[in-house]
Formats: sequence, C-alpha cells, structure tokens
Amino acid sequence: MYQSFTGSSRRPRQVNLSGRPTNPFASSSSPAGGPQSAIVSAQQDRERRQRERERLHASNRIQKVWRGHSARRKTFRIWRQVWDQIEEEGSSTGKRDGGTGAYGSEEDALKQGRRLMLFYNPKEDARRLCWYGMRVMATASPQTPCAEGPWPKAYLRLSRACMAALQARTSRGDDGTGVDQTVLNISAYTIRRVQHLPREDAIKYYATLTSLETRAASESLQNALIAPLQSSVEAYSGLAILLGRPLAPQMLELLHSAVDNSLLCKALAELPPSQTSGARSRLWLLGNLVALAGGKGSTTQDTAYISAVSTLLGTLADDVEFEGQPVDMENLKFDSQVLSKVATGLPLNTWLSSTLRSLIDQNSIRNLLATGEQSSAANAQLLASYALTLLRSFPRRADDIRMWLYLGPTSQSSGSTPATQYFWNATKLNNMVFSTIHADSRKVLPLLKTSAPAASQRRDDWTVIMVFLELYTFLLKIMDDEEFMGKSDNRRSSAISTPEVADLVTFLKNLGFTLYFNASDLQDSSPTLAERDAGASSLGRHFGKPSSFAAPEPERTAESEATKAPLTLAGLPGLTIDYLKGLVTGLLRAIYERDSRRHFLPQDHWLMTERFDMTAFIPGVVAEEESRHMVQDAEDGELDAEDGESDDDNDLVGGMSGRRGAASGYAAVLRNQNAREKAQRKASRKRYLESVAPRLEILQNMPFFIPFMTRVEIFRQFVHLDQEKRRNGYTDPDLWRQSLMFAPNQAGLTPRDLLARHHANIKRKSEFSDAFEQFYDLGADLKEPIQITFLDEWGMAEAGIDGGGVTKEFLTSVISQAFDPGNENIEHTYFVENDQHVLHPNPTALEDLKGKLRAMGLREQQPGFKAEVRSLLQQYEFLGRIIGKCLYEGILVDVSFAGFFLKKWALTGGSGAAPLESGYRPNINDLRELDEGLYKGLLALKNAPAEQVEDFGLTFTVDDLVADPSHADGKKVIERELVPNGAEMTVTAENRLIYLNAMARYRLQVQSSPQTASFLKGLGAIVQPSWLSMFNQSELQTLIGGAQAEIDIADLRRHTQYGGVYALGDDGQEHPPTQLFWQVMYALPDADRR
Repeated sequence: MYQSFTGSSRRPRQVNLSGRPTNPFASSSSPAGGPQSAIVSAQQDRERRQRERERLHASNRIQKVWRGHSARRKTFRIWRQVWDQIEEEGSSTGKRDGGTGAYGSEEDALKQGRRLMLFYNPKEDARRLCWYGMRVMATASPQTPCAEGPWPKAYLRLSRACMAALQARTSRGDDGTGVDQTVLNISAYTIRRVQHLPREDAIKYYATLTSLETRAASESLQNALIAPLQSSVEAYSGLAILLGRPLAPQMLELLHSAVDNSLLCKALAELPPSQTSGARSRLWLLGNLVALAGGKGSTTQDTAYISAVSTLLGTLADDVEFEGQPVDMENLKFDSQVLSKVATGLPLNTWLSSTLRSLIDQNSIRNLLATGEQSSAANAQLLASYALTLLRSFPRRADDIRMWLYLGPTSQSSGSTPATQYFWNATKLNNMVFSTIHADSRKVLPLLKTSAPAASQRRDDWTVIMVFLELYTFLLKIMDDEEFMGKSDNRRSSAISTPEVADLVTFLKNLGFTLYFNASDLQDSSPTLAERDAGASSLGRHFGKPSSFAAPEPERTAESEATKAPLTLAGLPGLTIDYLKGLVTGLLRAIYERDSRRHFLPQDHWLMTERFDMTAFIPGVVAEEESRHMVQDAEDGELDAEDGESDDDNDLVGGMSGRRGAASGYAAVLRNQNAREKAQRKASRKRYLESVAPRLEILQNMPFFIPFMTRVEIFRQFVHLDQEKRRNGYTDPDLWRQSLMFAPNQAGLTPRDLLARHHANIKRKSEFSDAFEQFYDLGADLKEPIQITFLDEWGMAEAGIDGGGVTKEFLTSVISQAFDPGNENIEHTYFVENDQHVLHPNPTALEDLKGKLRAMGLREQQPGFKAEVRSLLQQYEFLGRIIGKCLYEGILVDVSFAGFFLKKWALTGGSGAAPLESGYRPNINDLRELDEGLYKGLLALKNAPAEQVEDFGLTFTVDDLVADPSHADGKKVIERELVPNGAEMTVTAENRLIYLNAMARYRLQVQSSPQTASFLKGLGAIVQPSWLSMFNQSELQTLIGGAQAEIDIADLRRHTQYGGVYALGDDGQEHPPTQLFWQVMYALPDADRR
C-alpha cells in the first residue's frame, strides 16, 4: 500500500546504492557479499584460533598441575613410609616403650620432626603428630625454654601443626576427644619451650582454642590456655583478641590465675585499631579485662590498667547503656541473639552489668590520686581521663564519684593534695588549651571546630580541663562562702585563691561566649549521623573529599540539621560540645552567684561588650526572638506528628514481643534504640534553634555578659512585641478595648462579654479572694488590660475612672494582702518571712491544710479533700500571675523575696536553657536565706573533726512542724526520711556531705515543691521563663521592687509637679508648707523616706 496517492498508478522507482535490501521482512537466499563480510570472517577465524591456543595452554597447565600433585602425593607417600619405617625400627630396637618412649637423642627427634613437617597434612597425619609429640615430650626436658639453636623454630612449627590439626577436626565436626587432648598437651608443651611466640601465632593459637571449649577436657584445655602466658610476652596479644569475644565463666576462671595484669594491659595498648573496631568486641574486651584484672587488689594504682580501661570505656560511652536495665541471658546467647542485632545503644546482660559496675568502687576511686600526686603531668592526664570517663559512662553515680574524689585517699597524709587542687595545678601549668583560651576569646573557635581526633597533647589538655570543671562544679555545691573565700580553718581546703578564680572566670567567659555566639559555625562543622556511622568503618573520616568534587552546600534548615551528629570535643569519644556547653554554663552561673553575694571580682569583670556592636545589639536580639519563634512554631507540629509515629512503632514492637515471649529482651532493646534516635533528632533540632539566635542564647544562659540596664530595655522590648502580637497592634488599653468592640465573636463570646471578663468588682479588705474568684479563669489573658471597680464595706462602688491608677492600686493591694504573713483577711498563710524579713513560699502550707481537713473528718481520697488541695495550689498559681502582671506592666511593688526563691524564677528552663541549667539545684549556701540557725548548725557539722561527727547524734531524717487541731498546741511533729531507710543511717564523717546535700535539697526544694511549682506556673503564663532567665536573683528583685539605692531628695524635688494652691508662681518659689515638707524629707533616714 502506498503511503500517499498522487493520482498515478505507476510504481515509483527505487534507487538503492547500499547493496542492502530495503524490505526488512524479505529473506535473502544468498549470503551477503562484499568487503564487510570478509572482515567479519577474518575476525571470527582469529577468535577461533585464540580459543584453541588458550584451550591447549589450559590443558598443559592442568596436566602440569596434576603431574605435580601426583608426584607430590607419591613423594609424600614414600616419605610417610620412610617415617613410619624409622618409627618401627626405633620400636623394634627397644628405643620406644609402648609407642611413648623417648628418642635415642635430641638430634634423632629433631631429624624425625623435620621429616614429619615435609609431608604433614592436618587431616591425614594427626595421629602421626600425636605419636611424634609424645616421644618428643619424653625426650627433651620441659623445665626451661629454648633460647637458641634449631629447637625454637622446630617447636614453633610443631605448635602450628597442632593448631592446624585442631582446626581441621573442628571444621569436620569429628568427635576426636582423645586426639584433641593429646594435641592440646603437645601444644602446651611446645609453647612452654618457645621463649618468643610471634603475635600472629599467638592470635591464631587462642582463636583455635576458643572453638574447643565444649569438646576438650578442662584439664588439657587449662594447660593449653595457661602455657603461653608463663613463657611468652607476645602471647598476651593473642589473649587480647580472645577477650574481645564472649567467654563462659569457666573459661575466665581458667585464665584468672595465670594472667599478668601489666602484660595484658600493655598488649591492649599496642593492639591495632582494626582488631577492636566494633563496639560489640570492645564491650566484651572491657568486660573480660575488668573480670580478669579488676578484682586483684589495688589495681587502680596500675597506670597500664587505668589507661586500658579508660580507653575502652571512653570509646563505648556513646554506644552502650551502662546504667540501663540488664538483660538476663548468659554471655554466648546474649551476644548472638541481642548484641549482633543492635548497632547503637548496646544493652548489658547481668554478667556485664555486675562486672562493669565494679568500677564504681569507693576505695579504688578515693585512692586514685594516692600515687598520682608526686607524678608527672602525663600521669595527671591519665588519671583525669579515667575519672572523666567514669563520670560520662555512669551519670547516675556521677555525684558519688565526685564525692569520693573530693574526699581523697582513705589514708590521708599531712601533705596530700585535694583532687580539685591537683587537677587545677595540672590545668594552669603547661596547658596550651587553657592558656590560649584565657589569652584571647577569638582563638577559641579553631580549638573547638575540629571534630577529627586532634593532636595527642590537645586531647590530653582538654581531658584535664574537663575533669577539673566537673570537680569544681560539684565543689561549689558543697562549699560554703567562708571556705570559698579562703577563710576556713580546713587544712585540706579544696578552694582556689581569688586571683586564680578570676583567671578561671576569664577562661570560662571566653570559652562560653564562643560556644553560644559561634554555635552556627560549630554546627556546620559537625558530621551527619550517616557520615559518623560510615566513618567508624571507612577511611572517609581520615581523608576528606577533594574540593573540586565537593557538592554545592545546601541550605541550612531544621530538617537538614536534625540529621547531624553532635560535634565531639577534640575527637574525645562521648564528650560533645553540648556537654561542654552545659558544664561551662553551670559553673559560670555558680561563680557569678558567689560574686553577687560577696563581690570578690572587679565590677566589669563579667562583661563581654567588646565582642558586640552594642548600638545594634537590642534590635538584633529582638529580631532573633521573632525568627526563633517562627521556626519553633513550625517545628512543634512536626515533632508532635513524629511523636505519634514513634508511639505507634513502639506499640507495634511491644505487641510483637508479647507474642514472642523469647524475643521480649530484644524488643525492649529496640524500643530503647528508637527512643535514643528520637532524642538525638530532638537534640539536633534544638541545636539548630540555638544557632539561629546566638545573642538570645547568651542572654538566656550567660546574661552577665551584657550590662543590666541593656537587659532591662530588652525585656521591655519583648513585652512590647508580645503586646502588639496579642492585641493586634493596639498596645494602648483604651484603643484595644475600642478595637475589641468591633471584633467578631470569639469562642461564643460577644465583644461585650469579652470585655466583661476583664472587669472585676473588688471589695476592700478582700482584694485577693475577690480577684482570685473573678480573674483566675482568665489564665494568660490576664496580660490584657483589666478594669477595677472598688466597693466599700457597704457594697457601694467608689467614685473614679480606672485609667491605670486604679489597676495599679488593685495589684499592689492584692500583693500587700496575700504576701503579708500576718494578714487576718486571707484564709491561708501563703508566704512566710525569714530572719531578714524576705519572703518565700510557706513550706508547710499544704500539710497545714491537709491536717485541718483530716480534723474535719475528710479523707485524702474524697473529692472534697482533693478540691481543697487543688484550690490552694490554684491560689499559688494566681499569685504567680499577679506578680507576672506587675512585671509585664512595669509596676513596682513593695515586696521582697528570698534569693533562693528568686533563683528558681531564673532557672525555670525555657527553650534556650543549657542542658545542665534546666532547673534549680539547692546548695548549703541557699539555706542561709531560709533558716540562719539551720545553716550554722550544718556548717558546724561540715567543719567538725571526723572523730566528733557521730557525737551530733544525727540520722538521715528531718522533723517538720505542721498544723494539727487535734493537739493541744495545734501543732505536731512529723519525722521524714531524707533517703530510703534514713532513720537507720547514722551521719558519719564519710557520709556527712551526703547528709548536708540531702538536707539542703529537702528544705529548699522538696518540702515546698508543689507550692513553688504552682507559683512558677502562673508566673510563666504571663512572663516567659526565657525572659526571666536574663536576670539573676538580685536583678529580679530590682525589677519587682525597684533599685534599693537611697532616694535622691534633690532629684525628686526637681521633678515634682505642683497643682492647685501649691502651684509655683511666676517667681518660681515654692509654697511655705511645701518648703517645710522638703526640709522634713531631707532630715528623715532612707527607710522613713520610703
């Protein structure tokens, strides 16, 4: 059919010059011709001839190999016949007794052994090997090793032959128990005769013996295991490889008596990284090492043991759950069924858990510095590394470890140096990292940015610094101000001098500033989680990609940052930048609190204004606050969705584990691993939020870098922005009310109803109760403008329009009534005074109420009882809102709070809080602001000689005096235990610091916890906790009640405005009564002026 019709029926002419048919479906009966076919034919001929040549060459090689193999087998057969004939002749001439007699001479034994090695095959000649070995054992003396001559090499070859025979029988699965026992005896004999066993042979030796522990007799295996350890140092390299596997307890018992700790630890130090690259093998190596060497006396004095444990424990700090719930499985089963299926977050079984927990031993940790005080700086770095590794691996026991290090050696000499002083001396002397950071804050970033393993000296310097910061942070918790200032009579005082504290603060300032202000740079240099995992088994972590092949840098988002692993400090495993940030922040805050009380540093020593452009600082902080809120609001929804997915996954895993009873342990491990990965993602996103707001992070965590007045201005800017956001731009109260009248209904309420919610009728002398009843339901809406109408005692409204002054009077009246401990117009005593007449929540308010309710016949399970308790806590919450309202509106009130209570305001957390600054931590110094008598009594206990401590007759209990109407005096004493079974624990010199810490925690935190939590909840509903974190306790008191400086009467007189008959005339002279008023004001003391 033609493709187109032209009107002509004539077929068009086809012109084809290629010589090929145009119809692809037509068949050609004749072969294609031409030059192309000739080329193809020639190529096929060449390929055919090449294949023939290769086939011929291959056949020649096969024939050659076969002839060689046949010749060798024939030769070996002849040699075996010769060897057997010689053995038979020796037996026929009487030189052998029952097949186990000795050779005529050692020369004959050596020659016969060489003949045996010529044809030896482990599958065919195992019995010949046993025959020969038994005769050699009867010929040579086993007492002394062979140091020279031909025998060392001969014994080594015989040992290798024995290992090959054991491996061959293991691979075939033969039950050759008798042969195995003989071969093991021969192996033990030969190894004892070899003085220097090569490392490769030692590794193969112990690897082979591992497979025999279920087939060989224990006595033969014991001899074989112990034999290398008694004569060859190199054998410990093989033993180290063996210890990287799970071993049965019986095997460890065999090794325990023969292992030399120092040689084993030295072998571990020389192991190549490839031999212990997996966390799984390192975990078994650590457990077996502690089981073998950890229970032998004072092993902490052995620096080789400390180094080995520190290295292994440090590499596992991020991969193993040392304090998790152990899995009840024996070692071999636990390794194959659990550890082999988990990549990170490795759990422990009961044996590993009990073995590794033996590292947390009081005597060994206290004696850690017993020999280190007179050692070099290298020893200090080693001890610091060990102590820091224990702190990182066992965080729940961290305070115990710090306490034992603080107490020092059990047998103290007069010249012993406290641990804090010891590591401080190591820090400030010849420490390059400390001197560099102390000198210039701009040189800190390069020291932190490198995530790959840094130079050995830098890692050692960081290790010493970190353990000192850990110990000094703990020391500040238990050290009173007198000891801190160096005025204590304690002969082993751990305090450092005031000039040295100034140097320490400079170092911490420079370091902390970089950690927060350059968080974005540090985040960019951290690897992703995939890169970190791949780097553990590849060379990518050592050799970077060429820049010419680098991909373009992607945009930094929260999603991309969530996959990044935390940056480690100088390549030290387990020590992340986030951990360092929390440690530095906590220590700086602790020293700053001391300086706020005692003022031992220069006034401007804390400022870092030279690193900021202060003219643009406030606008920059405000912009960061807005941008971070936008990012955080977007991320909250994603995190909520992710939490739901994780919960579903956990339910699924839990359901599967319920159906598979045997897999319950593995399912628990999977749930822990999922939770760990989720926490890592949340931490990564938190780091991203920190990186987008560096100035705001500094304000929330280290506000003392910025002048106080600048922070006050920033606080007022934050409040103004919040008002604009909540009120749609109408910050003036009247304009906001006017805009609300034209707004649509909200939550079913008309504009008039919305305004009515912000109005209250308040009776005189019942301001607090009326305010609580009418304004509590507002919640955070109390931020908006309110209107107050005061009612007199007859219920009549007082004249006046609330233009702001009435609201201020209302707030001050509520505060003066509710915070007055002696006011009779309130139902409960919400706050009480200390000796300095400053307020803190009544610690017994909740117990007093419960006592009254019980006296009324109510029980704790009844609804009425719970309602009364809930109402009391709601009243505390409302008081927090009232104080927050005053701060929000900038209204100063005449109320003073205790410093320890105000510290809780600044440490209520917030999104930008440092990891270690998420809550208030009580200490003995804060007790002084609660109870002066208790503080002095505890101080006397702390400083008492050790032999007099028990004379105080104290136990770990505390007495509370609470209301009880059933008693005559209306009070009763309740004894509470500070620790479990505290009534049976006597306070001694060893545990008195624990008692002091427990007492401070109970009095300052636990006893008033519900009241304080409710108050802070209400305060946080009005003023964001992150805003309050910009101020310390004394600065917060200034925000609440104004500066405590003396009133300047002259300045007040200049700015006073007069009206009515007292208005100034044209002459500018004051009215005579006014002049008399100012004369009286000048004469009054400051307290009366107020």
